[in-house]
Amino acid sequence: PFVASHPDIDTDRIYIGGCSNGGYMTVNIVLRNPGYFAAAFPICEAYPDAYLSDSDIALLAKEHLWFTAAATDTVVKPADYILPTVDRIRKAGGKDIHESYFDSVLDTNGKYKKDDGTPYEYMGHWSWLYVLNNQCTDNGVTIMEWLASNSKKI
Repeated sequence: PFVASHPDIDTDRIYIGGCSNGGYMTVNIVLRNPGYFAAAFPICEAYPDAYLSDSDIALLAKEHLWFTAAATDTVVKPADYILPTVDRIRKAGGKDIHESYFDSVLDTNGKYKKDDGTPYEYMGHWSWLYVLNNQCTDNGVTIMEWLASNSKKI
């Protein structure tokens, strides 16, 4: 109803993303509304791969998706979530599936450092820092460039 009541919204450019349980809801909402969003970007998403059926994976394979996580995430362990899910989506024929998988989450702006001068390491679950700072890249394209390039008309 919100979108329908606001004709100034470009319905070809509605995006969805979220972190942790928000990433879970991103996947869940995409599954419940296939083809509605121009693109989706779940971050450290907490949707257990074991709960995604093959038909769910087939739906996700038709979407424009960019997943982000860090190997050091102990809250939402990538081996149970993002890694098998992305693998299954790709095997199901997903064409516009991107993945930014970082070794850890480090301060990249130089503001926070450890005593030895190396970048401060944040909790591994904080991989949204890379997304929100537009530091996720795939084949030379940043996540924000990718989002901007996606439209349901394209």
